[in-house]
Amino acid sequence: MGWGAAMKRLLRWAGQNGALVVIAGVVIGLCIPALSELARPYLAVAIFIFTFGSFLKFDARAIGGEVANMKRNILMVLWATFGVPAIIFLIIVIARPGPELSQGLLFWALAPASPACVAFAAILRLNIPIALLATVLGTAAAPFYIPVLALLLGGYHLDIDPIATSFELVLLVGGAFLASVAAKRLASAFIGENPEAMTGIAVLAMFLAGMGSMRGMQAHLLAQPQTSLAFVLLAYALLFGAELAGTFLFWRYGRAAALTAGLISGTRTITLAWVVLGDKVLPLADLFLATGMVAKYTAPGLTKWLLARIIASGETLSSAPAQRSSSAGSLQP
Repeated sequence: MGWGAAMKRLLRWAGQNGALVVIAGVVIGLCIPALSELARPYLAVAIFIFTFGSFLKFDARAIGGEVANMKRNILMVLWATFGVPAIIFLIIVIARPGPELSQGLLFWALAPASPACVAFAAILRLNIPIALLATVLGTAAAPFYIPVLALLLGGYHLDIDPIATSFELVLLVGGAFLASVAAKRLASAFIGENPEAMTGIAVLAMFLAGMGSMRGMQAHLLAQPQTSLAFVLLAYALLFGAELAGTFLFWRYGRAAALTAGLISGTRTITLAWVVLGDKVLPLADLFLATGMVAKYTAPGLTKWLLARIIASGETLSSAPAQRSSSAGSLQP
């Protein structure tokens, strides 16, 4: 077997087992700190590659089909971008968890939908255009709204250049999109014939990102085991809570679209929270954001089977009336 065939086989396998591969990256990074240290400097590269791999699965014609649903899509983006922070702020006001954890909770919520949403939407067979719109619009707007909301809701004065930061973030996502367009022009037949391998590109990059995101996490767990485990549970509770809220809010638009709304609600760009906080991040906030990365990269693997069953049951229900109608028609003389 040649190198090219072996690589294609590896990518196809990764695409078929995407959710579990991403979880494996988190577990390896958590258990072997040396590997997480090696992977950490390549986080930006990994984000670019998994966004690029996700775009390879993206059909431009699908965006055209979403134009008719633009009101729905904008409402989903607004909910994920501003509705989730509002709910988390209310939780902070009611629960009063202390300044350090409050900072972590607030900036987890203020971060926009993650570029990983596009890859996760491909892995989970959800609505990729919705995930793409939420990522691009939220990423472009984040440097402008985060400083304002951070000041209004938490009294934080952030020293960032919104235009320069927005340009860098959009360049990352836009560059991945342009690279995917070029790849489709140069190798459209190969890409069309190997959809699982294209998903595999995103999956392997997310494996690297999940591993690099675990830098220092083992030390946290060993030094503060009770606090760390409590924060991991809290991170899962917030992520799944946001996903459930987003899904129920938009359930009437169809199961795949509603589940995608849930995905963009709970999957945040946690690395951006670290970027905007810089050296102002408090110790427990830092720990909570780190545990948020654990939840972020493992949640799709934990829910993939359930989401597939929900979508499949919806398809069965929608096809049943048509089948009954067809059967009834065949009985008529």
